[in-house]
Amino acid sequence: MIAAAVALILLGVLFLFIFPWGGIVAGIVGVLLLIGALLGIGRRAAPPQQP
Repeated sequence: MIAAAVALILLGVLFLFIFPWGGIVAGIVGVLLLIGALLGIGRRAAPPQQP
């Protein structure tokens, strides 16, 4: 998921020069995905530990 977020950020920067509103949206979505990935959102819960 981190690779997809970085790719969206890079595409957002590239599209910023070609299609500004599309680039802004892609960059924002990429940043939100990166924040979510770094915070652990979307990960599976850890299995319960057996004593």
